[in-house]
Amino acid sequence: MIRNTVSILQDFLAICRSKFFFKKTSGYSFAFLVHSRGHRDIYRKYPFFKFLPKWLGLWIMESLWPITLSKVTGLKNIKDGSEVKGYVLGITMTAEQMMKKRAKALVKIRQAIHLARGKGVSLVGLGGLTSSLSGGGHELLDIQDVNITTGHAYTAYNVTETLFKVVDIFGVPKKKLTVGIVGAAGSVGTLSSDIVARAGYAKIVLIDVDRKLPQIRGHLHDLMKFDFKLKIEITSDIKAIKKCDLVITATNTPEALITPDLVSDGMVIVDDAQPSDIQSDVLKMPDVLVLEAGVVHTPEVHSNFNYGLKSRTDNFCCMAELLILASHSWNNHYVVRRATLAHVDEISAWGKELGFTVAAFQNFQESITPEKLERVKIAFQKKHESSS
Repeated sequence: MIRNTVSILQDFLAICRSKFFFKKTSGYSFAFLVHSRGHRDIYRKYPFFKFLPKWLGLWIMESLWPITLSKVTGLKNIKDGSEVKGYVLGITMTAEQMMKKRAKALVKIRQAIHLARGKGVSLVGLGGLTSSLSGGGHELLDIQDVNITTGHAYTAYNVTETLFKVVDIFGVPKKKLTVGIVGAAGSVGTLSSDIVARAGYAKIVLIDVDRKLPQIRGHLHDLMKFDFKLKIEITSDIKAIKKCDLVITATNTPEALITPDLVSDGMVIVDDAQPSDIQSDVLKMPDVLVLEAGVVHTPEVHSNFNYGLKSRTDNFCCMAELLILASHSWNNHYVVRRATLAHVDEISAWGKELGFTVAAFQNFQESITPEKLERVKIAFQKKHESSS
């Protein structure tokens, strides 16, 4: 507890150093910014919070400045093999607190950028809600000597790669399949629709709230360039996923949107939301496959922080984008606001150079067994046999 207290105080001094008497230093080159998904996340770093009343713990989490969670080890420079060192930095506010108090959340995000700057970091990756609540990083660009990436390019690549990997295993032609994207107007959702359309799927159902539907309609022309026969449905009705074979969820809502009544046997859901868009009861359905989308296997790279992933060398793909850039000594902003397919193709190629791959199938409740995969595969194939 004493060590944690000292670390918290050191982080406060680093924030002050960045704001008031900044002097550029070197040593650690990158930092990944995360936030608490819920109040239980803080227990991983500070177990003594378990003994506090929940209301008090939440108040402290909302009030505390950003903190250092861990040091990232094992990343090598792509050119000379030297070690590239970094941090995981945390905003202790929960996702729900951040969505309810967006202005306060932005203050915390900016403090976290100053924490990185005060610790000598020049490249910061935005994880979870920190991207959407800072305008895709745009609200942070006035902070000098720090470059930003949202992780959206490599996230969209890995979300869709996870989907395509399942389709290859299940063996049903993509020209027969309907892909639903929940949160289709967002940066990851928009880019995922581009990648799915480019890959040649039969139909895409684009789902988002009413106020964002004009934005999706404005993107229709670009999608149709990939295939003029592509069928596209645009709706705000979440029930539309019932007609989908494959679903990508990529919203920034703190509550679970996908409930058991919306899901059918043989459905595959690739969940990229943090916190998850999937109600826990859906994960218990034996003939439905729910996969954590944004997980990348990053050989030898350790975050030294428990994200709840299957392997110690698994990382979220928004962080993996940061790792790739840091390994290339990137010294500029990368993806701010919106990513493009050019970003996707570039960052995915660089990731392959480092040996980064889609991680083993998993979700926040389980590792996916071969038996579970086979069971859903049978249900998936049976549905398409009956519809042929």
